[in-house]
Amino acid sequence: MEWLIFIIFILALVYFLIRQLVMIYNNMVMLKNNCYKAFANIDVLLKKQVDLFPMLIAITQKAMDHEKTLFKKLAENRDLYLCAEVLDQKVDLANQLLPQIKKSLIIAEKYPELISGKNLRLLQTQAKELEECIADRREFFNQSVTLYNTEIHIFPNVLFKLIFNFKDIPLFYPSKEATL
Repeated sequence: MEWLIFIIFILALVYFLIRQLVMIYNNMVMLKNNCYKAFANIDVLLKKQVDLFPMLIAITQKAMDHEKTLFKKLAENRDLYLCAEVLDQKVDLANQLLPQIKKSLIIAEKYPELISGKNLRLLQTQAKELEECIADRREFFNQSVTLYNTEIHIFPNVLFKLIFNFKDIPLFYPSKEATL
């Protein structure tokens, strides 16, 4: 009878130990998967943010090309007028220059508003909203990572870390350029 109690005690102890080890392993896997899920949510937003780059580049490039053309044309007209010495030449250039200045002013008022104004502001708003969402999700991700990294470094979990090759997951910090 004593052997039976001893065997039941040993079996209960082994069962309890195996159950605890399985729970520890499952908890570590769950925390690791939470980290990957949290980053997958951030990844969706980062991809959306990256998708804004071609549009932002195109709008910026058009605005820069427009400004370059506008300033180049105005500078050429100014130089021609200043270099003109004969009255007829000056009048002729002034007659050409006035409509070009008016046209340039109209373009300067409307064209950049159409290209860089509304669209650029819309893209900037979208980028800002995405960055705020990323910041919120970054906080959740870093919290998940901290829990996971802590879990794999405490005893006896560190043994599972070594046996099953659980690795630390780095924290996600905001870029230094974004804060400047």
